[in-house]
Amino acid sequence: MRSIGIDIGRFSIKVVEILANNRNFQIASAKEYVILNPQTSDQEIDILQTLHQISKEFDTDTAKVVCSIRQQYVSTRKLFFPFRERVKIQKSLAFELEDDIPLDIEKAVFDSRIIQYHDNTAEVLAMACVFDEVEKTVDIMKRGHIDPDIISPEFSAIANLYERWNKSPEEKQALGQDLHHSPDKMIVHMGHTKTFVGIVSKNHMIWGRSILWGTEKISAAISQAFQVPVSTAIEMMPDKAFILLSTQGASKDQIKMSEAVSQSFAPLIQGLRLTMMLAQADYQVNIENVELIGPASNLKNIGPYFTQELEKPCNPSNPLLTMTDPTIMGISELDETFQSALGLAIEGLRRPVNPAVNFRQMHLLKKNQIFQKFWDKWSYTGQLMGVAYISYLIYGVALDSLGTTMEEASSEVLIDQAGKIAGLKGATATQSRIKSYIKENTKRAQLVKVYDELGEINSPIQWVNDLSQILPSNKENKNYEIRRFFVKDEEINIQGVAESQATIDEILKALKGVALKAEVKTIPATIAQEEGKKSFAFLFNVKRKN
Repeated sequence: MRSIGIDIGRFSIKVVEILANNRNFQIASAKEYVILNPQTSDQEIDILQTLHQISKEFDTDTAKVVCSIRQQYVSTRKLFFPFRERVKIQKSLAFELEDDIPLDIEKAVFDSRIIQYHDNTAEVLAMACVFDEVEKTVDIMKRGHIDPDIISPEFSAIANLYERWNKSPEEKQALGQDLHHSPDKMIVHMGHTKTFVGIVSKNHMIWGRSILWGTEKISAAISQAFQVPVSTAIEMMPDKAFILLSTQGASKDQIKMSEAVSQSFAPLIQGLRLTMMLAQADYQVNIENVELIGPASNLKNIGPYFTQELEKPCNPSNPLLTMTDPTIMGISELDETFQSALGLAIEGLRRPVNPAVNFRQMHLLKKNQIFQKFWDKWSYTGQLMGVAYISYLIYGVALDSLGTTMEEASSEVLIDQAGKIAGLKGATATQSRIKSYIKENTKRAQLVKVYDELGEINSPIQWVNDLSQILPSNKENKNYEIRRFFVKDEEINIQGVAESQATIDEILKALKGVALKAEVKTIPATIAQEEGKKSFAFLFNVKRKN
């Protein structure tokens, strides 16, 4: 199985491909595609061209493709359901969230993730997303020649870096048995135009929101402070940008850089404070530390600065280096740029017992493309076969109709002609009477045929006459006599007595002249022996029929 995560950012598109084989996972490929004109307001053409290139290089037709939707279009709530069945939970989401989300349920799509079970109840993280944004995401991906399988929120991508995504939802531990859980913490992923903030409690991300602040604010502040193009300011981050913990001994430019960066962080700091207050009020969590992730977390002294402002321990972190369950081979070779793309690719590996959050639903649900591809390849042949079949069907119906018409017409003609031959007219010319007439005349024809055959058969008298012509003359001296003459079909049996063997041989020779194939058998005589004479008996076949 292959899963491909595609993270579309402001400056680049990051792609991570994971191979899964028998619960073994390996990074197959990871690549970043820089968008050509990051400063333009409309990047759609560049994004489409890049997506088209990705579709060729990663074979997205045969892999499970996952892309994200911005968190500002997603609303999350933690709910409790008095049942455990996922099907029932999914059906109840719209009703449960109707009064809690700033969205019209008719214009939203819903999905959920089960955090844990407790007896017969389920603790669920319910999500609602603006349907129009899902539709736009599917549209731009398809126009880039990629048909994504899963449209997941940024929340899921970041959560996969901290949760046991390959496990089933766990049962809630009894009081005092949850010591293995890590302290509650806040995750801050700073992007170019926005920042994702998530709350991790008991090894589960239970809430996430998007703050409309990005590192572009830092670039703009540096550009204004030093009067340089924005592109130059972008290149200065994060290697040359920093925050001073103390201005003692610092140069004027260093102080100017520190003030520009720290002032640009002011809206983000305010948003993070508000998030901590909401998390504590709504989810009863006690945030003990803050993890700063993403490329911007490498700014010098950013950890101490955030610690001072938020009054909580804040440290830059890279979750790719701490992921251990399960182990994904090759993950250490990825840099922080691919964090979201990796989380999306992991989302495509989730099992049915703990499925991915997928906002691609209803009429946007991905259809099976196997038949479509088959039809695209063989549609012309199929159309020809369809036309041929319809033509054959029409031909068969027409032929059957014509045959039926001709049969009825010929039946009427035959009945009329047969009635004339049989001397039947009007109502008397019925089929039964015509059949009776035909039956009687058939018998007559058979008798005539028998008589003709009998006329061609020679009678025994005829053979007696014929034999008398071919046998030796016996008028002057009676040297032989015929005692018996049998004719059975074509077989003739002739017996008699003669005064000498020479006479018998002469008779045998004469009989061979008329026997079929000149074959005459000498058989034992059944007549009485006479004194002074020799008996003979011959059996042979003759041609009875002319």
